Parts: sequence; structure tokens; C-alpha cells
Amino acid sequence: MCAWSGGNFTRANPTWVSDAAAGIGIEAARHDTQDNDFTTGINQCLNKDGSNAATGNLNLGGFKYTNAAAATARTELARVDQIQDGDFIWLGTTGGTATAQTASATPAITAYKAGQKFRMLVGSGLGSTGAGANAHTLNVNSIGTKQIVSNDGLNSSPTTGSWVAGAILELVYDGTYMRIANDPSGWLDYTITTTNLTGEAPNVVSSITTSNTRFRKINKTVFLEMNVQINLGTGGNPRLNLTPPVNASSSISSTNMFFLPGLCGDATATTIGFGYFSSATNYVISKNALVNTNWTAGTGTYIRLNFNYESV
Repeated sequence: MCAWSGGNFTRANPTWVSDAAAGIGIEAARHDTQDNDFTTGINQCLNKDGSNAATGNLNLGGFKYTNAAAATARTELARVDQIQDGDFIWLGTTGGTATAQTASATPAITAYKAGQKFRMLVGSGLGSTGAGANAHTLNVNSIGTKQIVSNDGLNSSPTTGSWVAGAILELVYDGTYMRIANDPSGWLDYTITTTNLTGEAPNVVSSITTSNTRFRKINKTVFLEMNVQINLGTGGNPRLNLTPPVNASSSISSTNMFFLPGLCGDATATTIGFGYFSSATNYVISKNALVNTNWTAGTGTYIRLNFNYESV
């Protein structure tokens, strides 16, 4: 009988030559048996046209597949270029709404699994929103929505500034949530109002205007910056009325006083002024009553105000 051994096919005896040498003529039974053994051996081979399938793990003997087509289904072998190029985690530009984004993976996924990573370009007008924690979701290939949370260990919901439209957003699914795995934030314009409070002499700052106001949120820290122009007059204590773009995690009060570089020299009577929060939404800039020489009535004093706070 013919046999496979160690991947090698061995032809059995008798052979045509051995039968001829023994004076044995052509006998159908003897050679049908050998031909049937050939059939068995051939059927153990993989056809190059893919018409049959392997029946065990294939050992390539240290060699590799070459000139392979790109994988288009989740059950196909991926090429290195597809992996390097991020083909399977790239979702393209998201659609939907700011709080309910949609996207598609190629090949399409049919279920979420812990450890999956997705990378996408946030669509126009789809930046995160909300002064307070606001539920945002992602739905991939229409298999269901999953809530997006910050990767802060607290599963914090996004707010305005967590990501901006046009940013690259990377998410990792942990089995429950889509966790933000990068910093997709960016500077956003921010509008504030100012109020001039009178009757607080001898503070003689009469008006205050702002320009180029903007903010950025990184994790739970909100950074604000603005140009401030201070004009002097006969009275008044200027106040910036700040409506935070993202709510603070705790109340900010006048006990949290700090001195401004550029506006203040130090924390003594020689400083030209100071700034503090009188409430969670009011930022006050005051002039020191003991020093008047640095601010002259009718002129403008310019500072760049930068500060940050911990948000919800």
C-alpha cells in the first residue's frame, strides 16, 4: 500500500518493473490497487485553485506567503501594509450629531469586543458639547451605541472642548465604554462679558475690554486665555463676568485669590493690582489703592490673562 509519512508519499510495491522482472503479466487487480493508492495520495494535496481545503494546520517550513491580495473580510489573513496603514481601525470621517456620532469600519465589525481600537476624523460641527457632563455616543457599523468617556479612571462624560471638529479622535472599547485614548482637544473661541462696578474707590479702573478669548480642555483641566485692556477713569472696579465654557468641579470663591504676572509685582502693598474670583463666574481685577503711578488716567494698560481650573 502507498502511504504518506512525514509529508512524503511513498509508492507501494509491486511496480510495473518488478512485475515484468518476475514474469507477471498485466493484472488489473494488482495495478488497480496501486492506482487507488495514487488517488488517495493526490487527494491529500491542496489544490492551487482553492477547490479543496486543508484538514490541519499548515507548516510553511520557515517560508511565507507572498503576493497576497488585501484582506476584505475579518476571517482573511491581513497583509503587513494593511496593519501598518491602520486600515482596520480607521473609521474615516464621523457622521451623526455631536452627541451621537456614527462611523463605519472596513471590513464591517459585527460585535464590540474589549480591546478594540478605533481612529476617526471628527466631522464638521461634531465637536463635543455641554457645560456639564453630557452623554456622547459612538455607533460603529450600526451595531449599537456605546458611551464615550474620558480615560481618567472616573468614566467622566465629555463636555465642550473634550474634542473639537476636525480633530483625530482615538477610542478604545473596554467592554462597557469607548475610552478616549488621545488628546483630541483644541483651542475654541470663548465669549465673555465685562461689568464695571462703581463706588469702590479708591480703585480707579473705569473699564475693561477683552479680545482673542479662547479656551482648551485637556482631560478635566480647562485652560482660558484672553487679551485684557484696562482703561482708567474716575472710579469703578472692573469685573470680568466669566460664564465658564465647562462647569468647575467645585465652587471658586474670593478665597482663591491669586496675583497676575504682568499686572502685579508681588503680594505686598507695592503690587499694582491683583485678580481673584469673587464667585464661580465673576473674575475681578482690582487696582491697588497705594500705588497709582503705574496706571495713568485715560491710558490703556494691556495684559495677557491666562488661568485654568478643574472641570467636571
